[in-house]
Amino acid sequence: MKMEKFSNNRDHYWDQIKIELLEINDFENFRFQYLEMGQLFSHGFSITQIEKNSKELILKIWNAEYDNKRFDKEIFNLSRLAITDSKIELNVQESETINKLLNTELSLTNYKGIVLDGLFCQLEFDNKKMNWNINEEINDDLTQLVKFLRSKVPDNTI
Repeated sequence: MKMEKFSNNRDHYWDQIKIELLEINDFENFRFQYLEMGQLFSHGFSITQIEKNSKELILKIWNAEYDNKRFDKEIFNLSRLAITDSKIELNVQESETINKLLNTELSLTNYKGIVLDGLFCQLEFDNKKMNWNINEEINDDLTQLVKFLRSKVPDNTI
């Protein structure tokens, strides 16, 4: 019998949400993975594309509202987070858009501002991992990719 993990540490809660959103079965063959989480535990989702199925995205969504209500006493059940996954079929044009954007220069900018509560965003592809907190920290090509990926997430998630 496996014991459930509980914690009253918000960092442990954050880390477990991130782990579960990034977890995929075919990690060796992923093409890219995008993660977005609200710094104030407002939302979280990931989008992954696997090499062998480039006409499909794997979407994982954390139901932040539900979990934050359940854990209102700040005792977090790290074994039972409300994360669902689904597949999104891409049409030819959407596949071409992703291909085109992944072949552009995706990079961070030299933003010098201070972010008090933003997002935690991460994109991993081609053995490269980038982290940022606000859209001003990414170049135009990466902004276009992120906007496209966000458009695939239901409106009530973000």
